[in-house]
Formats: sequence, C-alpha cells, structure tokens
Amino acid sequence: MEIKLLIVDDDKNIIDDFIKTIQRIERDTDIKYKTYTANTLDEALEKFKYYKLDISIVDLNLKEGGLDNQDGNIVVSNIIDGFRIPIIVISGEPEKLSDIHKNNKMIKLITRGDETYSNQIIFATLIPKLLNSKTLQYFSRNGYLEHKINDFYWNNLQKTIESWDKIAIEHTDDIDKILSRHTVASLNEQLYVNGNVGHFDKFHPAEMYIIPRIKQHYHTGDILEKEGLLYTILSPACDIVNQVNLDFYILVKIVSFDELPLLEEKIKEGVDVKLDFYDKLNKKGRSCYDDCKSNKKDRFHYLPNFNIIKEGLIDFQRIKKVEKENIKEYTPIASISSIFLKDIIARFSAYYARQGQPNLM
Repeated sequence: MEIKLLIVDDDKNIIDDFIKTIQRIERDTDIKYKTYTANTLDEALEKFKYYKLDISIVDLNLKEGGLDNQDGNIVVSNIIDGFRIPIIVISGEPEKLSDIHKNNKMIKLITRGDETYSNQIIFATLIPKLLNSKTLQYFSRNGYLEHKINDFYWNNLQKTIESWDKIAIEHTDDIDKILSRHTVASLNEQLYVNGNVGHFDKFHPAEMYIIPRIKQHYHTGDILEKEGLLYTILSPACDIVNQVNLDFYILVKIVSFDELPLLEEKIKEGVDVKLDFYDKLNKKGRSCYDDCKSNKKDRFHYLPNFNIIKEGLIDFQRIKKVEKENIKEYTPIASISSIFLKDIIARFSAYYARQGQPNLM
C-alpha cells in the first residue's frame, strides 16, 4: 500500500528530517509513501484540490501568518470540512489547537520534541497503525462506503436519472437532502437482506444505537440519563414534531437484569458473589434471562451492550411522564436506530392494548 501523505510545515529543516526518515523506512520495510509538502496555508489548500490523500501532518504555527496566526487551525478545519482522513498535529505549542478540535479522536496531537513519538515511530508505526484501522478504511477514499455509493450510482441511479433531474428542478433547495435520503434508503435496502442467499442478515448490537445522537431536539427513541438512571422516550413521534399537542414526554425506564424481581429469586444458594449475574442464576433463572434477551417477555425489550450503553431491558411497566418544560433535566446520550425503534414502539403499544377475556368453564 502506498500512503499518500501531506506535510504542512513552514520549517524546511523539519520537512527534510521527515523525508529522510521516510526514505530510510521505505528502504528497510515494505511501507511506501507518496509525500507532498506545503509551507503555507495557501499551498496546503492548493494541494487538497489536486491530490487524494490518506493522512496529513500539520504544524499549527505557520510562519507566514505571524507568531500567533491561526493558519494551522484553518488547515485542520479545511481537512475536516472536505476530507475523511486522520490528522496528526505536531506542534511546539499544542495548546494552540482550536478548542473545537481538541477532543476530536480523528486528530492525534503530538508535542514537538516528545521522545515518545520520534520520526521513526510516527512514520513506521503510528501512521500505518492509523490507516490499518478497519473502521477508517471503511470511510477512506477506496473504502467499502465509496464502493457501495459507486455501485448505486452505476447500477441504480442511472435507471432513474431523468426523473431525478425533473425533481431537482422542482425542488432546487431540497434536492441534496432528498437525494441523500434516497441514497441511504437504497443502500440500507441492499444491506438489509443478504443478496447472495435472500435471507435477512444478522445485525451487530452496535447497529442498534446512534452515539452520540444526531437530532438536535428530544425525540422518540432518545436514551436519556438522569442521576445515573436511564430512560428512553416512547412518546408518539408526531406529537414531538408538532409540539402543539405535546404537554409531556413519555419516558420508560431502562433496567439492568439484576433489578428484576423475577430473577432475584432465582439465584443459586451460596453462589460466589464475584460471578457474572448470569452465572449466579439457577436453571429456571437462566431460562427466564434468555427469554428476556430474546424479547419473549411482553413486558420487556432487550437492549444490548455497546459503548456507553450497558446491557439492559426497557421495562414497559416503569413509565413516567415528564412535563415538556422539565425534559432538559434529562441528558440525551444516545438514540435507538429507527430500524429497531419501530419494533420497540409496536411492542410497547401492543403491551398496553392487551384486552384479555374471562376464563371459560
């Protein structure tokens, strides 16, 4: 693999040292670089126009802009606005990295002179490791996402291009959003079913959540936190969107398995307290646990463990209503993906729509 790298630095000696290290690594290993350099903000912006890059190294204090210039931060902002590549910021004044970029995990901040990150380590270890990330490869210029969009462009869109052009004329201001929704829906349709055998693919638990949430306002399916407790909003989406008829939000508590009375009484006697909760359960307890996890209990809906969300259950009986003006006391930390949310809403509605009948003699 040839790594396309842009170095943005106003110091010729530093660039020369970088290039010498790269040449030595290329001679001694299988790692290959295609290196471009820029000494100023304008040169960097020009390079971004013409080259497809894999990664960039940026110095914050570019001389042309003065001692306290923001040119390095502007370069970083331009990369973020137009590209999906990792950024390594190497600076003698790392504190000058813009506050909005400091917690961005796609940006690696290195203090110049830090022996932990010698030139050899940066070019032989750090950069290859970043670019070998399967997640970053998915979003890269030659990644799976680009491949799927390209496939959609040539095999689907070309069949309806005339119709879409008419829509674009009628809805000039909205066409980007319309096409984006259509593209995402089409890709999702393709990925929802295994095209080779025609059955539904299994989804990974991580796909159940959007973390952090994307919607700017409280919405159905948001997972909220207050004082260490988690809830999800199950108010009808139409009420939340319209707001006119919304007096309060319906919140349903998310509970852990060890909070369930029906499982607490099924723990083995004399069991080691250090064991995982599942291992503490007797045979009936494990069967009940498995039923909850498989959504075979009408009262509960299972939520898998991922990132900041711990394994638990939406308990349809533990409902609370929160006045609209008080909802901001609850912090949104994630959203449930719509493909899973619709089933949760259907099961929640069905749970309270149960009628039952008298037993017959």
